[in-house]
Amino acid sequence: MGHLARVPRIVLELLVAGLVIVAINGFLTRHAASGRAPRLPAARLNGPAPRLGVGRPVLVEFFATWCPICRLDQGVAQEIARRAPVVIVATESPAQAVRAFAQAHHWQTPVILDRRGALARRYGARVLPMAFIVGPQGRIRFAVAGYTTEAGLMARLWLAQLRL
Repeated sequence: MGHLARVPRIVLELLVAGLVIVAINGFLTRHAASGRAPRLPAARLNGPAPRLGVGRPVLVEFFATWCPICRLDQGVAQEIARRAPVVIVATESPAQAVRAFAQAHHWQTPVILDRRGALARRYGARVLPMAFIVGPQGRIRFAVAGYTTEAGLMARLWLAQLRL
């Protein structure tokens, strides 16, 4: 324990907390699609969805109007949309509720209405919210379950461009 005693306790606690978060995300995203991203249907609200695999990473955010965490997370997705392509997939939510929510929160991002959850099933989005970062070649690079920070998503978008 000699050299570990010199590491401040807070550093060790943050490291353990980070590992726990990564493990939980791995568990929650274990059914997430990988490889080539499933094709997105036409967006029904706020213009066309960005095309996948055309040279820029895209954030695909699964959301539901009835999900309280999704409501918190939407401010993050809208901020990301100022700097990167974003599409919201409104899963198992009535079209009227989605339109009202989008209008009340001044969404500018394209929204796909996934009324019966078929697209969510193709992506393996079994928990909400769930974000997928699709890389420039149309392959899923990251899947993140639950509330996510703007910095975390921006870092993943940046990493998706590196073609690692």
